[in-house]
Amino acid sequence: MDDLYKEIILDHYQHPNHLGKIVGGVEVGEVNMSCGDKLKISVKIKDGVIIDAKFEGGGCAISMAAVDILLDKVIGMKLVDVKKMSGNEIEKMMGVELTPSRKKCAYLGLEVLKKL
Repeated sequence: MDDLYKEIILDHYQHPNHLGKIVGGVEVGEVNMSCGDKLKISVKIKDGVIIDAKFEGGGCAISMAAVDILLDKVIGMKLVDVKKMSGNEIEKMMGVELTPSRKKCAYLGLEVLKKL
C-alpha cells in the first residue's frame, strides 16, 4: 500500500469528519460477524438526497476510515444513486486494493447505507 494512502486512511480513522449521530435522522446499522466491526449510520434525507450523514461504531482502521471517506462522497448524492454504488468504488475512493477479508471491512458502510 502506498504511504500516501496509508496516511489518508489513518487520518480518517484518527480524525473522522462524520463521527456522531444526527438527532431525528434515519438510523441503520450492521455488524460484520467475521471480525466484529459495528457500525450505525444516521442520515438526513430531503427530496431523495442525503443532506447529512454521521456514523457511530467501532472496528478496524479500514472499516472506520472507509465509512468516513464514503460519507464524504455520498453527502449531496441521491439515495437511489448511493444504492447503485459498488464496493470497487470504495476501494477507488480509498486508493487501495484490499484483500478479500479486508473488503468486508471496507464495504460495511456501503452495506449499511443500502439498507435505507
